[in-house]
Formats: sequence, structure tokens, C-alpha cells
Amino acid sequence: MRPRARGLLVYGLMGLVPMMIARAQPRVVRGIVLDGSNRPIPTAGVLVAGVGSTVTDDSGRFELQVPHKDHVTLDIRRIGFMPSRFGLSGGGDTSVSVLLLARTPTLDTMLVRSIRAKPPSIAGFEQRMAERKKGAGVARFITAAEIEPLHASRASQVLETVPSIYVQRVDSQGQRWGIFGRSPKGGFCAATIYLDGVRLGKTDESSTDRRGRTTVRDTGVPIDEYVTPLDIAGVEIYARGLLAPPQFQAALNQDLTCAVILIWTKFS
Repeated sequence: MRPRARGLLVYGLMGLVPMMIARAQPRVVRGIVLDGSNRPIPTAGVLVAGVGSTVTDDSGRFELQVPHKDHVTLDIRRIGFMPSRFGLSGGGDTSVSVLLLARTPTLDTMLVRSIRAKPPSIAGFEQRMAERKKGAGVARFITAAEIEPLHASRASQVLETVPSIYVQRVDSQGQRWGIFGRSPKGGFCAATIYLDGVRLGKTDESSTDRRGRTTVRDTGVPIDEYVTPLDIAGVEIYARGLLAPPQFQAALNQDLTCAVILIWTKFS
């Protein structure tokens, strides 16, 4: 190789190194979620497809680390508000401000549902449900038509009658409910929950006894803070992660023994 060509190659490689290092580092997305009166919205769910989820704090703020990609999609949800979904193009750390509009009641719910286009992500749900009816698969399916007569006030209530799934109060005030499966070793384990294909983060609750010893308990996913029963288009329940579709096993970190629940909404 000629000296000049070798020099150009080395120079080019040196220029690529900072770019490779920058792309290897996570991108931080910070933001605040506000209502129509410019007030912060706490406990709003922030979902990023392929990455994970978080909830806003008391000041409506959130922070997520995402890999450097050409495009990421943020999905913001809170009970009582219309969901907001938007994309971010590739780049460095980003700050965003998100407006959620209050949900207004509809007078003719049945008419609206009859003309609403079917969400594309429901196709996979319906295909797996059809296969189950033919004897393939081991999932339990719940449709919107089955949910409506329940008159459920919270999303977790939809799963209360499902065999092998246990819905329990998980906070001292009795305001939060967790969804659990049966552990092969006995007892319960917090179910892994996906909302429109995005895995939701679990929460922990710590307590200290009289001797000062602290115990941390996995209280599962606060699904009632993300979605209402009437927003749900379908639910898939797998008693073991090993039985879930392969695309929903990769993020389980080889822990395939507890239940996996896939929830699909009418907004997906």
C-alpha cells in the first residue's frame, strides 16, 4: 500500500472511532407531560418500542435511556387522557414536552366501535387465537366482546377469573393491584406484561421491620395506570414465559418460568 493511501486509511479510521463510541453510548430522552391547562401529569406511562417503559414523577417528568437508532417511537398514556404517539429521529440527547388531551365521553359508543378501523397489531392476536381454536398453542384469550359485560373498573380486574393468574393488592393503601403467576417452586411470581408489544417495567415496594431489616418485594406492573378496560382490544395469557411467542421471550433474561401477559389496545 502506498504511503499516501495508508495515511488516508488511518485518518479515515481515526475519524470513525469517535462516531462508533458515540453510537455505543445510550441516548437520553428527557421530557415532561402536561395537560391542556399546562399542568404536569404524574404517573403517565411512557413506552418506547423495543426499549421499555417508565412513568412520570410527581412533576410530570420522565427520563429514558434508548439505544442510538435512526428512529424511536414514544407512546405516552394516562387514564383519563387520549394517548399520544410520536417519533424521534436519530440524534443525541433529547428533551421533549408532551401534551395529553383529556378524554371526552362518547354518547354513541357502539356506533364509534363499529366504524373504527381494526389496529394492525391485532392481526397477530387474532391469528394466534384462531390457531388456539384449532388446537394449537396453550394461551388463554380474552376479547373486547368478553370484557365489556364485565363492567370492570380497572384493567387488572379483567384477569381476576383467569386460571393460574392471581390479582392481589400490592400497596398498604389498597389502591394498587399486581398481577402474578404461579411459580414452579411454589408461591407467586410477578407476571411479565407487554402492552402493544412493549414490555412494561415492574415496580418494587420496600418495608423495614422492627429490627431495621429491609425487605424488597416485587409488586409487578401497575397496569391500571396505563390502560382502562374499555381501551383493551384483546389479551393473551401464557402460564409460563416458555409458552409465549418467541418474540416475547427474548427480553425475559432466561427467566421463562412465570406468566407472560400480552395486552393489545384499540390504539395500537
